[in-house]
Amino acid sequence: MRARRTIAHLSFVFLTIPACLAAASAAEAAPSPDALRAACSLEAGPDAALPQVQVRALPAGPGDLPYVEARSGVTGASVRIYHDPDLAAAAASKAACFMGMLDLLPAAVPEARSQAVWSPMVISRKHDYIPPKRDGELRWLNEFDSAAWSPRAIDMLVNVMPHEETHLLQGRNGAWQPRWFQEGHAEWAGLQVTEQIRPDLAAEERARRRRDAQALAQPRLGAWGGLRVKPEAIERQLSAEDRARRARDPGYVPPGPFSFKPEDMVEDNGNDEGRYGAALAVFDGLEARHGRAAVQAWVSAVLASSGKPDIPALARKMLGEDIGPLLR
Repeated sequence: MRARRTIAHLSFVFLTIPACLAAASAAEAAPSPDALRAACSLEAGPDAALPQVQVRALPAGPGDLPYVEARSGVTGASVRIYHDPDLAAAAASKAACFMGMLDLLPAAVPEARSQAVWSPMVISRKHDYIPPKRDGELRWLNEFDSAAWSPRAIDMLVNVMPHEETHLLQGRNGAWQPRWFQEGHAEWAGLQVTEQIRPDLAAEERARRRRDAQALAQPRLGAWGGLRVKPEAIERQLSAEDRARRARDPGYVPPGPFSFKPEDMVEDNGNDEGRYGAALAVFDGLEARHGRAAVQAWVSAVLASSGKPDIPALARKMLGEDIGPLLR
């Protein structure tokens, strides 16, 4: 998940809709790129529509917000935009866009299921919005300051949401993936969608990620999200002699042994922005060297795995490349 984004509710599963609501026909025409871009534009109004997307407005449930639901006639998937009561027109104006955009994700993430219930978005002026507890749902808050969509809100929709919905697909089998894979893959797949709708925003995101990665001398992607020992947990176990030697020579590694408690460990999530860029560069580099189809096949093998797959081993087998040096 991108560190700069707001998560409204963290419990989720990947769901399917009943068979009676399955897609009408996989052969039904998807929208043209021009139609989708128009539906996702800042200027699109409440009547914005796409031929393969059905949109309906529904009232609020007890203690909840009203929402607009969009359903795809191509994939059978659905997605909701919850909204403040006075933002109904704003929600209606982007519901078709949201669904049409998510219909592009299966091409970027072959593991995407048809008939999916995608994570909904909430548009609200309440920047401290907290959703009601609802099993199987992850809501993403898109903060509004007026009744209209802003460039920032559009960026959240077409640039951030494809990334976040990719995480939904990654977690569906319950397998563990390291953070460099989760975020690099979500950036890589999400940008494939954004590039088709707002290539300018995709280019800006890529440039920002490159700058962030270049500013980080050593990404240490393999350690990202892993546990490390707090320096003070080692320091308190050193002898006076070892402390003095470390003061003279910062590179000195005391011999131990040491013992640690759970509270002595901390997750390594420093330098997040640079690591996002470095993780994206891993996937972009693999695509440049092996082709998009080969990288997608590798990703599919990882996502289809259970437990804790050996991702570098799968890369050696399927791509013929040792990715270990890229993760240091």
